[in-house]
Amino acid sequence: MTVSAPIIILGGRSLVAPYLMQRVSEIGGKASVVSRREMTNLPAGFKSVPMDITRKHDLKIADGSIVISLLPIWVLAENLSGFSNAKTLIAVSSTSRFSKSTSADPKERAVADTLEQAEEKLAAWSKDSGVSFTILRPTLIYDGINDKNIARMIGFIRKFRFVPVASPATGLRQPIHADDVAQAIMKAILNANCKNKAFNIAGSEVLTYRKMVEKVFESQNRKPRILLLPAWLLREAFRLASFIGIIKEKHFGFSVFQRMNEDLIFNCAEGLKTLDYKPRGFKL
Repeated sequence: MTVSAPIIILGGRSLVAPYLMQRVSEIGGKASVVSRREMTNLPAGFKSVPMDITRKHDLKIADGSIVISLLPIWVLAENLSGFSNAKTLIAVSSTSRFSKSTSADPKERAVADTLEQAEEKLAAWSKDSGVSFTILRPTLIYDGINDKNIARMIGFIRKFRFVPVASPATGLRQPIHADDVAQAIMKAILNANCKNKAFNIAGSEVLTYRKMVEKVFESQNRKPRILLLPAWLLREAFRLASFIGIIKEKHFGFSVFQRMNEDLIFNCAEGLKTLDYKPRGFKL
């Protein structure tokens, strides 16, 4: 696979960005990488473009460019002006559009609504501008290093030597590695069958929440020590621990404990077939 068109990556400090840049570099590609702050240690031929696109920007989009957005899709949707010279725009959304739509937490329902509205806005803009789009909706993204899910769990294990979960923790998961999200993006580039479509993407392994936690322990060469608690008790315990400063949790709503017993799996068959990407199982 070779790509001669100019590539622009929005969100150079996102979790997926380093894996995507590596994959672009491996095929001899180059890219302009947009981030709020100057980026260093980029692959050869890559250019850092320090810019906040939520403010007035003068990002130069050459005719026929491929724009890859790793930004929150609602940020992209509100700042599409200036991308009309692009050939195609590949945007990362989230299956949270579906999984959080019925959450008991109004903030999470708002996230789901925002994702849906952003996808619709992107599709409408694409129709008006003539720029094709592809939306990829990954499930839980991890790399075990910088993500806000598995890496946070690893940090908790290292600090407390155990993990509390909502009993019986049988909700199904399909975690996808950040590099496999990058792989799916690469497969979407120049793929005519992806034009103006959205795909759910996930890892190849379906496992229970409890099994996922066990595998995280194993990755740290530790015997699993899992404390099973009722969801309501776990939720209130974390509220108290957060309030008094024992832990600092700012990245999720406490409905996360309820979801430990909900199946968050999605139909990814169309994406697997069309993109022809080969995601790994849950592996750290």
